[in-house]
Order: sequence, then C-alpha cells, then structure tokens
Amino acid sequence: MSDPSPLRTSLYAPGCVVAGMAMVAISDNFVPRLADAMGLGQFQVLRTAATLTLMLAVVAALGGAARVRRLVPVRPGGLAMRTFFNVAALMMYFAALPAVGIAAAAAGMFTSPVWVALLSGLMFREPVGPRRILGALIGFAGVVLVLKVGQEPLRPIALVAVAAGIFYALNVIWTRRYCQQEWAVGIAFWNFVGYGVAGMAVLLAGPFLREAAGPDAGDDLAFLLRSWQPLELWPTLTAVGVGIAAITASSFLAEGYKSGDPTRVALFDFSFLLWAPLFAWMLWGETLGVLQVLGMVLIAAAGALAIWSGARK
Repeated sequence: MSDPSPLRTSLYAPGCVVAGMAMVAISDNFVPRLADAMGLGQFQVLRTAATLTLMLAVVAALGGAARVRRLVPVRPGGLAMRTFFNVAALMMYFAALPAVGIAAAAAGMFTSPVWVALLSGLMFREPVGPRRILGALIGFAGVVLVLKVGQEPLRPIALVAVAAGIFYALNVIWTRRYCQQEWAVGIAFWNFVGYGVAGMAVLLAGPFLREAAGPDAGDDLAFLLRSWQPLELWPTLTAVGVGIAAITASSFLAEGYKSGDPTRVALFDFSFLLWAPLFAWMLWGETLGVLQVLGMVLIAAAGALAIWSGARK
C-alpha cells in the first residue's frame, strides 16, 4: 500500500478540526433553546449519561474488551489535566451561551488561538514577538465590537466566554504536548466523564450558589443556577442529540490537534465563527449586526497573525 500523498497528509488535521467545529456549531445552536427547560448541570448530566452509554456500547461492539481497554489513559496525569482544561472551558462557555447568544459566546471562546500563541510563550518560553502582541490587541478590539462595549452595558457573563477561550487554549496546548499517545476516542470519553462530574457538582452546589447570588441574580445566571427540572420529552431528546453530536465532534477535534502543530491547526478553529452564525440563521433566522461581523473578522485576523508569527519562529 502506498503512503498517503503529501496533500492528503497536510489536509488531514485541518479537515478533522473543520468537521468537528461544524458539528459543534450545529449542536450549540440548540443549547439556548434548552435553557428554559433545564439548567446547565442537568443538561451536562443527561447528555453525558446518554453519550457514555452509547460510546461504551459502540466501542465494545466494534472491538470487544480490547477496544474498551484502550479507553484507559496511557498517561493518566496528562490526560486528567487536559480533561480539566477542556471541561472548565466548555462549562464556562455553556454557562454564557444562553445569556449572550452564540455569536458573542463564540467570539469569547474562539479568542483561543491568540491565547495559544501567548500562553505557549509564557509557559514554554517560546518568543513572544511584536506580531503576537499586535494579534492580541487586534483580537481585543474584535471582542469589544462583538460584545458591543460602549454601545450596551458590559455584562460580566460575557467575560466568562472570554475566560473559556483561555482554558480552551490550554486544552489545545496540553493535547499536543502530553496526549500524543492517547486514543482520540479515549480523549473524548474522558471529556464526557468530566462533563458529567462537573454537571453533578453544579447541581449539588446549586443551593449554595443560589443563596450566594441572591434573589436579584437575574436572567444571565438562570441557566447556571437552575435546579433539576422534571424531564420532558423534547428537551431530553435534544440534550441527548447535542451530546451525540458533541462526542463525535470531540473525536474529530482531538484527532486533529494530535495530528498537527497546534499553532497551525488552531487556525481552523476559526471555522466555528462561520458555522455558528450560519446555522443560527438557517435554524432560527438570527442575524448579526455589521459591527459584530467586523469584530469576528478582527478576531479571526488576530488569531491568524498570532499563529503565523508562531509558525515563523
């Protein structure tokens, strides 16, 4: 059998990331529709229970006990830290999503390539030159436009999505450096274990969080603070469907990050900024303002600049 062509090899990692981001964009567009029927903790527990059950059944059916054993981490400590970064990022992102909308949440989350470049320098002493600094400034300007700073009061929940971008960047860096030997399906499996644990933690901490937030917490924290609600057919099936799409996307993304240089592959994370509003328009008729579109372009340009400067070092 001949070796894969250079073109096919070079397209494999970006293709995995673009496909994964399209799946994430579709599933994420349904999350705000669930926010009135259940809270963040319940959502994570339901989708985790469904997806882990399905995943174990499929893995066992296709490969038996040998395949199931591959879910055991090669480097437990490295994978545990990677899972922590990923779960923290996604819990923050989902907490903000119903409140600020998918465009603003995506803008905060997908500042991650800029953070990949900056944090690689901070954590691993890679040079942080003027291009990376310029990229960070351009990205900041893009976030300001998308979040409508100066046009509307800045809502703290919007900054949670930006924090999610920082943790997602750590997830990308950690995957490349410490999870190369892990099975992509195993990485996705442990992600969902982490989501389930985090969902249970949010539910158990709910009474304390609601007391701390007080009666004036407002709609921005409603999804995070909502207790377990009676199960209804449509919301439950939607949560399960979101989970199935997400587990597939996680496998594609993990494989993409494993297979290429993160400072190059991270560029294709920006495809989410196209997919998310496109599917929001197709599904719900939602549109973006000119300044929000410009802000997304600036965020993409900032990430591309940071990634390009990293590739030239």
